[in-house]
Amino acid sequence: MTEELKYDELNRSIDSIIAGGEFASTGDEDVDALTRLATGLRGLANPDFKARLRAELVPGSSRPAWWPFRRTTSGEDVGSRPEDQRSGGPIAPTITGLPVLSWLKGQRAFVAAGGSWGVVAGACCISGATANVLGIASAAAVSEFIQSTLPYFVALSIAGLVGWLIWFLREQGLTPTTVALTIRRHGVAMAGSYGLVFGASMGLTMAMGLY
Repeated sequence: MTEELKYDELNRSIDSIIAGGEFASTGDEDVDALTRLATGLRGLANPDFKARLRAELVPGSSRPAWWPFRRTTSGEDVGSRPEDQRSGGPIAPTITGLPVLSWLKGQRAFVAAGGSWGVVAGACCISGATANVLGIASAAAVSEFIQSTLPYFVALSIAGLVGWLIWFLREQGLTPTTVALTIRRHGVAMAGSYGLVFGASMGLTMAMGLY
């Protein structure tokens, strides 16, 4: 059967399904497979149509796309987690659908990478502060240690972050375009978590008078 005949058979089969809802074999394995798929999709409404219909039938039921709650039959907005839906009692709302939290959820790998290498950058500060608290080293010795080693720890952390980024992009292809696109999309998450962790370690040593 030629490709053109297959298209014609598929069109006739789909028309038959729409009209009567019954599947009839055409004798062609490819066409039959697509027809069976169309049978399973029969009756599914367009999501936009469902939203419009709900808004017309149940006034006030529509919510913005970012709305983090679902509406129950009793009219209460509750958490949309599966465990919430199985619970029978009052349910605390969840805010995981908010735009910022949804964005952070998609940035988890980059936040973790930036934070991890931020720990490396501030390792000298953290270790020095720990040594001073435990009485292993004096404040003067810790201060000298931090000042002399901090540039090396920062350089190591930056090199590690660049290496992680290269490893992450190995399957996508290490080209200027992919690198620029990844940094543009995820640079805020990586730099933000890196700066937050490193800044916290520096702030700790400054508060203790060690730097």
